[in-house]
Amino acid sequence: MMMKRILLACVSLFFLGCGNFLDINPESEVVNDDMFSTAEGVEDALYGVYMSMVKEDMYGGDMSVLIPELLGQNFVTDDGTYRYLSTLNFASQSAKYIAKDMWKASYLVISYLNNIIENLDQKSVKDFKYYDLYRGEALGLRAAIHFDLLRLFAVHVNSTDENAKTEAIPYVTKYTFKVTPFSSVEEVYEKIIADLKEAETCLAEDETLMPKIRKGGEKGFTGARELHFNLYAAQAMLARVYWMKGDLENAKKYANKVIQSEKFQFVNQEDLSTFMKRRISLSETIWGLYTTNISSYLYDRHAAKTIMILHNGWKLLYKNAEGPELGEDKRLSAWFLSKENTGNSKDICVKIMDESNDASEYSGGAYFGFSMIRIPEMYYIMAEALLGEGDKERARDYLNAVVSARGMVKFADRDVGKDITLDDIMNERRKELFGEGQWWFCLKRLNRDIYVHALGATLKGSDRIYTLPLPTEELDPR
Repeated sequence: MMMKRILLACVSLFFLGCGNFLDINPESEVVNDDMFSTAEGVEDALYGVYMSMVKEDMYGGDMSVLIPELLGQNFVTDDGTYRYLSTLNFASQSAKYIAKDMWKASYLVISYLNNIIENLDQKSVKDFKYYDLYRGEALGLRAAIHFDLLRLFAVHVNSTDENAKTEAIPYVTKYTFKVTPFSSVEEVYEKIIADLKEAETCLAEDETLMPKIRKGGEKGFTGARELHFNLYAAQAMLARVYWMKGDLENAKKYANKVIQSEKFQFVNQEDLSTFMKRRISLSETIWGLYTTNISSYLYDRHAAKTIMILHNGWKLLYKNAEGPELGEDKRLSAWFLSKENTGNSKDICVKIMDESNDASEYSGGAYFGFSMIRIPEMYYIMAEALLGEGDKERARDYLNAVVSARGMVKFADRDVGKDITLDDIMNERRKELFGEGQWWFCLKRLNRDIYVHALGATLKGSDRIYTLPLPTEELDPR
């Protein structure tokens, strides 16, 4: 299985020792010259990338949940290191250090991917049975990481700051010692989309490799495809990228592809409290990353420490009269609890984490890990796109699909004849994706004002609160 095969050759321990971390120097890497001569070597290289991606400074905690959830105000903090970041004060030194670590880790993994892609360029389907899968995964991962860097470190495509839009981030496609120049926001979007579209073509075999009913426990490179960047990950990411960019027509096209595949279903309501807890859902997860550590990493910062704290008004997100009983939202009781600690009660979000970190609990069903993208997001994209087209009835149908799956009264039955609004979709997005690191990006896309709990004030939507600081001290003069 993927989780048992960890590449050591690709991950150089001294790579970050000195110099610019965008300088990718092949001669300083510990890489086996022959590793790409066999299918097993290529697969090991890809497994190594996945294992690097789930380190704490990337999707093993910081980039996936901790930082974006603090930015989006779903959590607050008492920790001095993170306080400035949580107040959207990115000029602080601590915020710069945190941003730099994510930037550095991301471009390091991108360098591994470029090494794989360049070596695959010298091969073909004649050399490897799963050549197209290898190439599709590498291209898709490269695009996905660049996309997160873009939405973290660059202004939004709708920004009025033309100079800032001209220099967004470097889109690195070469495994070389040369520094990659910055691309504009539009250029980065074009390159992300191009990589994802090529990935979609390469990963066509996943139509067969991923059955509608998946039981877990599959072995080999073509098993457990939820843990790989798969065909539907490419389509779902294209939907997310186009949605973020504001191209709802294309976002709808790709979200619909994922939904119409019928490969992803909403879980039963009785499983709501467990299907994401330390787990990759075999029903809802389109793509996830295997890791046994993210749960304990986040739980320690949330329950034992004060790095992640639910703010005083968090329950109001779920308190309404839209459930089968007055004020009931099943997600409230399923994903949150009150924990007694030295005589005091503390509200805890247990949606994706818990105290246990015992890997021996694995029973061959759902895999340990974190969902990078799930099927409800595709329904929200469809609802928003249809609403924008004026098809209010079908837009409501897509929103109702998620609402009813969570045991809530459908919008159609709440106030007969009333149309849904963008705010309805946004509110459902926030409730459903709470703790999954997406809310700040939703706000950034619309340049919404943000109420910052630590300041007790609302900050006006602007590039200043939606753009992390570039680690310019690490970059060559431009």
